[in-house]
Amino acid sequence: MNTITHALIPVICVRLIARHPKWLGRWRLVQVGLAGALPDLLNPHFSLEARMTSWSHGLPFWFAVSTILVVGSIIGRGRLSLQGAICMSMAYLLHIACDAISGGIDFLYPFGSWIWGYYWVDPLWWIPLDIILILLAYLLFRILPVLKNRRKAEQVGAGDAEEGV
Repeated sequence: MNTITHALIPVICVRLIARHPKWLGRWRLVQVGLAGALPDLLNPHFSLEARMTSWSHGLPFWFAVSTILVVGSIIGRGRLSLQGAICMSMAYLLHIACDAISGGIDFLYPFGSWIWGYYWVDPLWWIPLDIILILLAYLLFRILPVLKNRRKAEQVGAGDAEEGV
């Protein structure tokens, strides 16, 4: 899958599941998106063979990143909440899982070899998937909030009209 997909899937999932909790903060969704794209940003690859030998696409590096995030959230004095660290860790893991269903991954690289996966998501669908996710993100983050604010304004306006009668 493309890096755009890897960044948007966890952001959309967190937005749908978590809504607007305080721990999410102002930039946490951006951080979740970056964490979802991180394996490709750290070690870009242009072929399945390159992905199989990518140190950033294995569970050992995911575990290291997750440990750093969790420890950082604990000693970071509120800069990163534990929930945010867990969401970022899960975004990274989701990237690995998505790569597993779109060609395969070597889960233990570079410390071993456990190759697993298949093209359940054909490369022909990767760009249309990017477009669908971009449109869905636009709907969730732009269109729906505007509609919600309009609805609230109409309800407040209707309430004021009833009080004035």
